[in-house]
Amino acid sequence: MTKIILIGGDIIFGKGVSQIVRARGIGYLFEPIAPLLRSADWTILNMEGCINTRGAPQDKEYTFRAPPELARHLRLAGVSMVSLGNNHSMDYGKGALLDTMEHLWRAGVWWAGAGANQKQAIQPVYVDFGSMRIAVICFTAVVPRGFPAGEQTPGVATLSDVLPLLPDARANADLLIAIPHWGDEGKTQPNAKQKRIARLLANAGVDLIVGHHPHVVQGYERVGKAHVFYSVGNFIHTPRSNLSRRAVLTRIEIDRRGVRALTTVPLRLEGGRPIPQVSLRGEFQQQEYWLE
Repeated sequence: MTKIILIGGDIIFGKGVSQIVRARGIGYLFEPIAPLLRSADWTILNMEGCINTRGAPQDKEYTFRAPPELARHLRLAGVSMVSLGNNHSMDYGKGALLDTMEHLWRAGVWWAGAGANQKQAIQPVYVDFGSMRIAVICFTAVVPRGFPAGEQTPGVATLSDVLPLLPDARANADLLIAIPHWGDEGKTQPNAKQKRIARLLANAGVDLIVGHHPHVVQGYERVGKAHVFYSVGNFIHTPRSNLSRRAVLTRIEIDRRGVRALTTVPLRLEGGRPIPQVSLRGEFQQQEYWLE
């Protein structure tokens, strides 16, 4: 029996998206993409910022947060899980991160990559499909000061935090997925650090690596036995450049033997929302990666 997993990029509630939401509502953002998200067995996005209403912005160039009702709309749109392992999850302080997790929990959306303490932040999410089990680990390699989780303080997971967990996660799942927040913004090629981390993850038994943070699409390659998508770009955002308005949704077909097929569905961000690109016959344009 095969299952379908979809993994997309960054949800960013900047000024542009917030203005659109005030005019049209949050549901508007997901209308074109929700049927595709709901068709999958498990869908993962990156929540770039807080979901809350309290706290003061941190001393950073950019700070993002979304209203609490976003969590419910994520679930309604077919989003199963989000990564909180990024450089914006605590833009409004530790309390904002706790609020974010509370709103997600109440909406029935899973998360990984952050927690109320380090032990919680580094935990994988295990998804049991009955005939197979996957493990998903999220972390950030872009780490603002004060963001890492402590023994008794909220924060995000880092690479050094999660590396020791990989052997156990590998032993307890049929498929191990890592979702790193990494790379250089605006660069269409992975940097040396991304390459090094990809090799570390592959050597530790990770089957699939899907990254974000550059806000543009970066390429795919095989690193050992691991499939690596260095960046899938944005998901909900109002970027200025045409390049940043292009993104992909990675579609992975799996069974107990592992990854059976990989496809990317091109997206174009218009009015803050992702629009799947379709052919003249109404079919989704897709790029397939043929596997051995």
